[in-house]
Amino acid sequence: MATVSEMNQEMDRQSRGGFGPSTIESRYILEDVPFGLLPTVLLGKISGNSAILHESGIAIFSAAYGRDLKGDNDILPALGFEGMAKADLENLCRKGF
Repeated sequence: MATVSEMNQEMDRQSRGGFGPSTIESRYILEDVPFGLLPTVLLGKISGNSAILHESGIAIFSAAYGRDLKGDNDILPALGFEGMAKADLENLCRKGF
């Protein structure tokens, strides 16, 4: 039996390498962290439900990529979630913007 690494190398040689991302420049990180994890963290802070693992993921991926993935989200500032009170969030959930 070969190691996982050896099996993956053989699959790649046979052009059966799979369908996932082939580089680090993947939307699974570059979109999902700023536009998925970050809003979850902010909503958790507002509602009093911390998302510690999400926060850790943002920090780890930002360090690995050498960039501020939080800063890549250009939508959240326009929505005004930063500093929002829980009552304001509840009102938005009931009545919308």
